[in-house]
Amino acid sequence: MTAVAQRSAAVTATCVLVGLRDCGVVGVRWAAACADALRVGLVVRAAGENDPAHADVAALLAEHPDLSVHFEHHDGPPGRWEGGLVVISRSCAVIAPPLAGRDRRDVVVLGGTPAAIAGCHGVVTAVLDPVGGEGVLRRAITFCRVRQVTRLRVLTRPYNGAAGSLDATADLVHAACPGVIVELVRETRSVGEEVRLFPSDLIVVSGREGAAAEGLQPAAGAALRQARCPVLFSCS
Repeated sequence: MTAVAQRSAAVTATCVLVGLRDCGVVGVRWAAACADALRVGLVVRAAGENDPAHADVAALLAEHPDLSVHFEHHDGPPGRWEGGLVVISRSCAVIAPPLAGRDRRDVVVLGGTPAAIAGCHGVVTAVLDPVGGEGVLRRAITFCRVRQVTRLRVLTRPYNGAAGSLDATADLVHAACPGVIVELVRETRSVGEEVRLFPSDLIVVSGREGAAAEGLQPAAGAALRQARCPVLFSCS
C-alpha cells in the first residue's frame, strides 16, 4: 500500500478521447471538464459533415480557454493516442463491453442521471476487486483530488485480501487527499444495491479480467449494467 501512495500523485492520462457521434455534446462536455481537471489535452472525434452539434461543441469548449483540443475527422482512422483516457457511451459499451487491459488504456463509460454526469453529488466510489484493486484506488484518489470531490466510498469484499487492511487504506487516502471524507465499506452488499442506495458521480472498477478470456470481473460487469453514473474501468 505504501507503493500505491508513492505512485498516486503521478497517475494521470496523457489525454482524454471522446467521439461526438457516440457520446454527443453531453459526452464532450464531460470529457472536456475531465481533461481540464487533469491538465491534459482533449481529442474529439467529429460527427458527420455540417452536423449542428459542432456549433454546440465550439461553444462549450470556449468555456475552457486553456484546454488544448485536437479534432479528428469522422471519416479518418482514429489516432492511437497511447495512454489516453477513452470516453464512450453506455450504449456502445453494452455492444462491446470494455476490457481496458487489452490495450492498457482506461475507459470511462458515460451514462447515468444528469446530476451524476454533472458531478452534483461530490462522491466517488471505488470498488476493490481481487484483481486490479490497487489501480482502482489510484484512479479514485486522482479523481478525488482533481475534481474536488468531498467524499470517497471504498468498497472491499470479505474475500478480497489484495486491498490490505481497512486502516492502511484509510491512511493512504487521507494522506493523498486530506480534505476528502473517506467511507470504508466491507460487506457483501451487491454493486447494484450500492449504486441504488448511495449515488455517486463516478464509480471506479477494474477493467482487468480475473483470468484469461473470462471477461469483466463480476463487480465491474454489475457496474456496467446497473450504475447510474459514469464508470471508469482501470486498466492497471
